[in-house]
Amino acid sequence: MSTLQRQRRGLAVAKVLPTKKTERAGVNEFRALMESAGHIVQEIDGGNDYGEDCYLSFTEHGERTGDIVAVQVKSGGKYRRAVGYGIPCRDHVGDWTRSRIPVIGIVYDPELKKLFWVNMTQYLLEQLKQGKRPKSVPVSESAILDADTLVSIVANVRHFIARNDGLRHVESRGARHPIRTFRRYLNRESNEIDRTPVGRIPYEMATSEVDFHERHPGFNPAFLKWSAWLLTTVVLAVQGPALYVAADSQHRDWWIWNGWTWLVCYYGTVLYLLRVSKQDPQKRRGRLLSFVSCCLIACGMFVTVGHQGSGFVVNREFERWFIDLMPVFAKIAIMHVSHYYVDRERERRRRLKAAYPDGIPSR
Repeated sequence: MSTLQRQRRGLAVAKVLPTKKTERAGVNEFRALMESAGHIVQEIDGGNDYGEDCYLSFTEHGERTGDIVAVQVKSGGKYRRAVGYGIPCRDHVGDWTRSRIPVIGIVYDPELKKLFWVNMTQYLLEQLKQGKRPKSVPVSESAILDADTLVSIVANVRHFIARNDGLRHVESRGARHPIRTFRRYLNRESNEIDRTPVGRIPYEMATSEVDFHERHPGFNPAFLKWSAWLLTTVVLAVQGPALYVAADSQHRDWWIWNGWTWLVCYYGTVLYLLRVSKQDPQKRRGRLLSFVSCCLIACGMFVTVGHQGSGFVVNREFERWFIDLMPVFAKIAIMHVSHYYVDRERERRRRLKAAYPDGIPSR
């Protein structure tokens, strides 16, 4: 063994105590339960822990109620008693009874993976009135805090706050403003426990397709892309004759502007937008361009069906506007989009040259 290895063996190594993991488990379990119901949990930094681990702000119908309690969380088997549990309070009786904010106690049993609760302020006040000074606050085994009992426990604590707070005006139901009443009605489910299954609710409309892909992992995804392009090509080809007739019938008096010229504008604009939408590095902007091209195809299909003798009568006003405005839209769209990308590319190169005047380093 070398000298360095012997020196390292003698060095002290920091260890994570098992109690730290147990303590955090209780706080995390309590926080997860309360936040799933829409309430607000604000943890207190360990350096400022004087008997409370966090503050709990209650909400109702998506709004803060103004009711706040301090929470003392205890985790581990050492708080078990012969019957129930117990939270030591010898050093905090004065603080918890004089506090304007009620203090509730939470015990987390890691073996049962259950939370138990007690209103420590209420218990201590009752004991002091009897001339007693307890050393611990008992927690009943039946005082379970979980998703099924949370609503009743919150109502119990809020009722205790309202009964013992003589300074804060408690808003009655009849005094509520109509707008606030309506907002509370819209948010009436905000305090319900989130019972969404693990992995969230499945999308039933897509389960068969996903099952097919999972059963055939070697299926080439490019097939779907080429199928979409093939379908688009077929739709555009079907539209050609009918759109030519519609465009040519409205521009017979102008020799340079006929059905063929109009088709060049239409197909050129659609194909240009589709190509640019696939090359745009920003997917959101690419989807917008793809959506615009699909809208043009849908408008063209609407006019096409009306000219194929299918019994469907197209709106002549819509057809006239579509035929007349298509060249204008083609000019504006192509010029605007092309200039936009040219300006972006120039700006990108200018920044690169400013950042790397000696040339861009190779990776």
